[in-house]
Amino acid sequence: MARPLKGDGLKWDEKRGWLTRAMVTIDGVRVRKVVELGTRDRVVARRKRKELVSGKRTPESVSKAETFAEAAERVHKLRVAAGVKSAKDEHGRVKRFAVPLLGELAVTTIDTPQINGVLDAVRDAGKSKQTVQHVRQGLRAIFAELKREGAVKANPVDDAKLPRMPAEKRKERTILDDAELAAYLAWESPSKAGRYGVLERQTLAAVSRMFGGQRAGDLHALEWPHLDLEDFAYGAIPREKTATPQMLTIPEMLRPILRAWWERQGCPTEGLVFPAARGKRAGERKTKVSHARALKRDLRRVLGIEVWDADREQWIEERKPESYTKRERELFTETDYSLPVDFHSFRRAFNTALADAGVNIQVAMRLSGHSNPKTHMRYVMSRVRTIPDAALPNLGESQGVWQLPAKLDDDDSETFKDLSGVDGTRTRGLRRDRPAL
Repeated sequence: MARPLKGDGLKWDEKRGWLTRAMVTIDGVRVRKVVELGTRDRVVARRKRKELVSGKRTPESVSKAETFAEAAERVHKLRVAAGVKSAKDEHGRVKRFAVPLLGELAVTTIDTPQINGVLDAVRDAGKSKQTVQHVRQGLRAIFAELKREGAVKANPVDDAKLPRMPAEKRKERTILDDAELAAYLAWESPSKAGRYGVLERQTLAAVSRMFGGQRAGDLHALEWPHLDLEDFAYGAIPREKTATPQMLTIPEMLRPILRAWWERQGCPTEGLVFPAARGKRAGERKTKVSHARALKRDLRRVLGIEVWDADREQWIEERKPESYTKRERELFTETDYSLPVDFHSFRRAFNTALADAGVNIQVAMRLSGHSNPKTHMRYVMSRVRTIPDAALPNLGESQGVWQLPAKLDDDDSETFKDLSGVDGTRTRGLRRDRPAL
């Protein structure tokens, strides 16, 4: 390792840019050598020299401009260290779609058309508009850090445009209505082995549906000290996605459910409310856990699609998908207009209930922990189905009585005839001698 130099250890050369002295190994012998840092920016030169002295980079690599693949990996580590929740997913998409096209290029040579090429490749791979936006966001984060460091003068992603996407059908996610939720919460599994898991999912569903529409990540991070353990009158929601913890009153309907779960756990005062129950991580926070599959399995058993065989102590499929009712197909399969139920549906149901209750958008966003009005409205507007009576025509005394004729005679071709409007516009109207309403 090189001995620290006075100041920042850098030397400026008008032709070669920033230089530094470092101990390097040549033919097995350690010698002090002047190394070109491959940049004319002092901030970048300092970082490169630090990596060279620490042994993370060789003189050969440090003298070259950083490639996109190297920059993506380095910025990813910085974002993980900074606690960015989406860093892992961002990096995965960048490695999959951007690195194959830009990986070997120097970051200083990448421009907006090349970024647009990456976005086009994501589109051509059949991915959704949301995935294209996520890839663009990941690229923007990388070049924003490079611009901050001084490695690039401008962020090429700022001027990149999303490609024209094919028409995409946006389907609503099915949510349980109140009667179905009540039936689920009242159900007890006849299988002793699976009873604890069912009870945990029922409690998770009740908390998400009634207490702020919590996401699965919020529920996994919820701890007993976050709750009022005397009366269960209030509690704090972690809001892991937005990192904005929130204190809310616990509805009276939910309090006995939470108390029963607390007593079942032995009335703890510390630890997680819903920890991992088994395996090496028992007692620790759940990670990479999806409750959707287990929830749909529970609902199939509640509805009698699967029945318990006490003699063989196993579940038997009583009805095939072909015999599902219309509502059962909506709950468990993708239809022409809807997606099957999942655990996030309880959060959707909470937001929908706020809208049905007439809660204004500011209060609803606060109660649900939304920071973006567009996100909140996407939940709410997808459930708008009832046409107000005030939007229907007023037909006077005949309202609700008038019907079209059951059969038209051959001479009824005169029923509809062209009439000329006062302004000369051609219109069509019913003949004057149509049947009385």
